[in-house]
Amino acid sequence: MKKTTLLAAITAFFLTATAGLAATKFQERQFSSGDTDGDKHLSKAEFVAVKTATAKKGAAKKNKEFDAEKVGKRQAKQFAKHDSNGDGKLSSEEFFASFPAKKK
Repeated sequence: MKKTTLLAAITAFFLTATAGLAATKFQERQFSSGDTDGDKHLSKAEFVAVKTATAKKGAAKKNKEFDAEKVGKRQAKQFAKHDSNGDGKLSSEEFFASFPAKKK
């Protein structure tokens, strides 16, 4: 079995085993609003758009400057890190994993 196939299988198992455990209502709303074509996945453009919009709202709340281009570039790079199976789109589980772990 090729390494990439094995990695994809392990990732799929992990995502299936942990599905729904870490998602918050906020994350679920973000995924739903980001999925503009309704295919239950986020394309790179959808991911960048929803993450950039969230960052813009956060900056406004904190009265901080916001550079959409800079944030967009950073999120585009992040997309590849979260696309664990390399299919060019994020499942809800992959998207939920893109959020930092909550501190207890």
